[in-house]
Amino acid sequence: MNYLKSFTRHAICLASAAVIFAACDKDVFDINTDPFKNEVYSTTLSSPISTFLTEQEGFGEYVKLLRYANMFNALNQSSSGTSFTAFAPNDAAMRDFYHRRGVDSLEQLSREYARQFVLYHTVQDSILPEAFVLKKSVQNLSGDVINIRIDSEHAGQAILNDEGRVVEMGLSAFNGKVYVLSAAMTPLVETVFDRVQETGHSTLMAEALRVTGWADKLSTVVDTIVNADHKIIITHYYYTLLNVSDATFAKAGISSLEQLRNQLRSADKEGVADDSLLREYVGYHILSNQYTTNELGAMLGSDVTRIWSPSANNQVFTVTYDSLATEEANRYVINASGVPARFVPTSSNILCKNGYLHEVDSWMPVWEPEQAAVLWDLADYTEVKNLVDAEYYQPSEPTSSEQRFRIATATCFEYEMGEAGSKNRNYSDIDYVTCRNNLKDAHNHDRVVFNVGYMGKVSMRTPTIVRGKYKVELTLVFMTGNNFMRQQSDGNGGMLKMTFDDNDAHTIFTAPYTKVPSALPGVYTSTLYEEIEFPETASHRFSFVVLDPAASTNSNFSLQFDCIKFTPIE
Repeated sequence: MNYLKSFTRHAICLASAAVIFAACDKDVFDINTDPFKNEVYSTTLSSPISTFLTEQEGFGEYVKLLRYANMFNALNQSSSGTSFTAFAPNDAAMRDFYHRRGVDSLEQLSREYARQFVLYHTVQDSILPEAFVLKKSVQNLSGDVINIRIDSEHAGQAILNDEGRVVEMGLSAFNGKVYVLSAAMTPLVETVFDRVQETGHSTLMAEALRVTGWADKLSTVVDTIVNADHKIIITHYYYTLLNVSDATFAKAGISSLEQLRNQLRSADKEGVADDSLLREYVGYHILSNQYTTNELGAMLGSDVTRIWSPSANNQVFTVTYDSLATEEANRYVINASGVPARFVPTSSNILCKNGYLHEVDSWMPVWEPEQAAVLWDLADYTEVKNLVDAEYYQPSEPTSSEQRFRIATATCFEYEMGEAGSKNRNYSDIDYVTCRNNLKDAHNHDRVVFNVGYMGKVSMRTPTIVRGKYKVELTLVFMTGNNFMRQQSDGNGGMLKMTFDDNDAHTIFTAPYTKVPSALPGVYTSTLYEEIEFPETASHRFSFVVLDPAASTNSNFSLQFDCIKFTPIE
């Protein structure tokens, strides 16, 4: 692949530049304005990172790469106190990386790819070893998250993104720390659509993606616009694609796009146009966020079926988890009661610049399943993910300290602040908040806090729910400051008017905080609807209005919601 062409096409350079300029001083990474361009920048106190590496044995290849990418001075400078953590591959790691990329030398990589390699291996801020070993992830200068796993078998070592290996931690340079790698990481430059094309065996799926317009979407990493206030707004896009190989299509008697259209037409009972059927089929294989196979299958309990809402309107697919399966390929089954499909382990969990690619072993036609439980995480929106620091969005473990991010601008929320406003200054109007260990039972270790005042209104779209009857339960976070709501000692206990689709038959009045059984902080569940029936398989508009005057007068009032669960009723 021509990486420079790919970067231009997908605006990845623009994304990286935006991240860098936001994170660092402009003169550090704007090479054209670098006053030390083509010179060696150093300080009188000690050697900065690039110079430090030239003084050590075993980093000759990485130093050559820094010069080749014109990044040598970028890692040397420290204007306005900028500091870095450099994950520096040693010579053996660089030679192994060349082999993995199918090249013999540095010069066979484009300069832009080399630049992305440096950005991928660099983090702003100087991370001390004692802080590093406590971190689960960090965000690098290309805007990607590097996952950290401390190696329990080798003292003083760590694994980065299940690929890079840290063998020495926290060597000190003037402007930061150097962590030595015996295995380098592969920079994320390929988009989901790039990965489909690079498989070499998914030509039919690639053609279907192009014809339906999805190729352009799966090739998009960011959009950058300037709003009416002249502020730069950067929107990142994330996807998960369930890819079908040519061989798998062939097993279903499909060897061309026309044969795929014929298969879809023969199964259609409503006279839908061919182009619409194809768009629906392709969208059925795409989720608008990024998930590993474990995340797609994971749910509380075992031997459960989880429903997912793909990009095809009002369609769902199921993922069933088999806790007794001994082989990875059999652990999850997609649409187990329809045309079953399984993930192909060697071609799944392929991390891309804008999501994940998973291959399935069935052509996976659109299918409506029986009812199954739906767990709706109120923060599980790409729009929310865009507003939260990557290190803290849906953390894998409780965070050591509570992290808060205002997400009221996310388009997934429609809301109106009550006329009297709110006196709670601990939170903004709508916040994403991580959970510490005392709230470890919160799904994804986070919650959404609504602080919209008396008569404030909020609306959101639910995931697609299969038609039928359900019990609906709200999982909420209870803090000590919420006790007046639980006891109804001020106001009416957080009374809410809730509804689905603005349907009077689906409208209730409920005060979920009054149902919390204990005054101890924790995660609790409150039943909203003992029974509600949805006549069609669809996404629904969920709304609530705050009917408690204390929402505008009590400084401790807040609604801290985790998730909503829909459990089928036979």
